[in-house]
Amino acid sequence: MQRDDIKALEDARDGQKDAARPEIVTRVGNTGKLTARERIRLLLDSGSAVEYGSIAAKSGDGEWVAEAGGVDFVGTLAGRPVVTSSTDYTDHGGGYGAGRLGRLFALAYEQRWPVVLFVDGGGSRARHPRVGMGHIETSGPIGRFSFLDGLPELSGWAPVVAIVSGPSFAGHASLAGFSDFLVSTPGSSIGMGGPPMVEAALGQRLKPNELAGSEMHEVNGGIDLLVEDEQAAIAAAKRYLDFYDNDLASGQPTGADLDALAPDTGAPCDMHAIILGLCDADSVFELRPRFAPALLTCLARIDGRAVGVLANQPLVDDGAIGHNAATKIARFVELCNTYEYPILALIDTPGCVASWPVRGQPETVAPGLTRWHTRALIAHQQRTVPLVAVQIRRGRGLGAALMTGVSTTRGVPALRLGWPGVEIGRRDGFSAVVDHNAFDDVIPPRETRERVARILALLGKPAQRSAKKHPIDTW
Repeated sequence: MQRDDIKALEDARDGQKDAARPEIVTRVGNTGKLTARERIRLLLDSGSAVEYGSIAAKSGDGEWVAEAGGVDFVGTLAGRPVVTSSTDYTDHGGGYGAGRLGRLFALAYEQRWPVVLFVDGGGSRARHPRVGMGHIETSGPIGRFSFLDGLPELSGWAPVVAIVSGPSFAGHASLAGFSDFLVSTPGSSIGMGGPPMVEAALGQRLKPNELAGSEMHEVNGGIDLLVEDEQAAIAAAKRYLDFYDNDLASGQPTGADLDALAPDTGAPCDMHAIILGLCDADSVFELRPRFAPALLTCLARIDGRAVGVLANQPLVDDGAIGHNAATKIARFVELCNTYEYPILALIDTPGCVASWPVRGQPETVAPGLTRWHTRALIAHQQRTVPLVAVQIRRGRGLGAALMTGVSTTRGVPALRLGWPGVEIGRRDGFSAVVDHNAFDDVIPPRETRERVARILALLGKPAQRSAKKHPIDTW
């Protein structure tokens, strides 16, 4: 009897694996996508995966009931432990109840392990195999968190990555929204209410991507990166996590001629080229490239050390800091501060601008500050990681302050450098702030990388923390 029960258990479990579902695997592959288990295999190191919850329940008739709608694992990624979960959109619409996610989030919190979630689906389903069908569940929520409060606790403590490569609505979209790095693919969608809900309310039938497409989210700041397919999304997740607590022994410069890249006779230059010239070869990873493009945010390495690069882009809107750019600064400073990435701020901005939409008229944009701009100043005020500032050209008004912070007691740049074309300041009889700049040194551009690398080495690495500093703003 026991031997038969073991066989029945194995059959139930194996029935959910790809080998038992060749037609589904073929159908998914024909769309250019991966099955849930293929995603996990591509993400984790070979031979490292430990599955959680392949069996959901036992029926009243004594039959084992396999988990449906998704898979949960712990394994390693580049040798580092990681928690990962994938919905299975081909099985009950990817609604697998998230019964064990709370348990795994607690484990991630205890061990400070990163989390990678594949979250395409229509939300949790009402009639799960574990409940409401006379089944005896093998497990339920175990530990300190549910699946929704676990991610807010992880925010700012361990990296949370979400990948959306299809329609993601309701609870699945909530999981994506809690992440600190959200990557998606073309044609995908992320929203709280799906097409059936919209049709019921408005009488209009929309496709998921028409309702809440990732292409729209890319421009509006709702996602961090849009890539061509699931393989590229997994590669992006790996690259993002590679910066986490992972300093290399050294890094190779690109050999770029920074003197030649420096602005000539007050003309703007492409800040992308300067970033690439300052950082280690092949290390620059830009986040939110199409959201507020007048402000660049990148993870990178300088002499092997992971850093966050914050830069004005004068080729877009003259590098002015609007509402979205200020929000982008604040969120990126929080991200770097929680994961102990020193910040390199590259400054070339005419200052801050505010916009006022007027019905029936073009949007009015003028110099000014709003509550959106104060978010960046508050983020710097709580920042404890070192910041090195390099002013390339202009730093007018409070623009430089939003890039570096203004506190006289904490958060000021550990080193503030200027390039030869920098504005030293302007006479102003009314204010001691406007266009006032102070530098520790003015240097030839070619010396910048070495100076930055040396000061970061002198500042050392932060001590281990027993509690997180603060959560990361989801926006």
